[in-house]
Amino acid sequence: MHIFTPMEYELLLSHQASLLPVVTVLLPSGSLEQHGTEAPLGCDAIVAKHLCLEAGRETGAPVLPVVSYGDSLSHLGFPGTFSLATRTLAQVYSDILESASRNGFRRCLIISGHGGNRSAAEDACARDYGGLSPRYLGWWQLPGAAEKERELFPESGHHVTSSEVSMVWFLLGGTPPGVFTGKYPPWQDVFGDPEAFKLAYPDGGVGGDMSQVSVAKGALLFNHLVKALCLVVREP
Repeated sequence: MHIFTPMEYELLLSHQASLLPVVTVLLPSGSLEQHGTEAPLGCDAIVAKHLCLEAGRETGAPVLPVVSYGDSLSHLGFPGTFSLATRTLAQVYSDILESASRNGFRRCLIISGHGGNRSAAEDACARDYGGLSPRYLGWWQLPGAAEKERELFPESGHHVTSSEVSMVWFLLGGTPPGVFTGKYPPWQDVFGDPEAFKLAYPDGGVGGDMSQVSVAKGALLFNHLVKALCLVVREP
């Protein structure tokens, strides 16, 4: 028996999709890239997917399947990383937005867990899709997100952040693989060059203080983000 679950778009039958409120659809987006020894390769996608699903449950907005591959050029020096070229990712987003328009949606929110996706997403969002209005937001750009992150994780960092590590282990059941300590090297402008990035950050992380990792605080931040995304979904 098929269960009608409107927020998970891939679970719908074709005729059920036609019965959805034609307003806003959510597109979670992440990456498949190294996150040091602290978080899984799919960290960004996991956070974005669950954030959209929870907001979808609260608002009724349907959630498209997560785009699990991102623009991860900087991390190709590490095992496990897969990356799309910026132009390829932009076209992926654009094709999805075109389909969203054909399905009658008026808004599509691309919610990303990976900062490297911004350029491709903004490129795609700048194109014309008829009656569809697309928008890109990293979760850290949601209302009040930056302030809440600083409150809970004063030295969260730029990659393998204490905030995302805390959230992903909350979402995966609160069982991180060990005690986290130590601080990653500070920011350098080497993003976009895999060899330079690996040389500057041989352990993978950028700027984060791993002693701040806390599953409990990860839950607080994640729940704040859900409420913030709900506000954006409900905007007129």
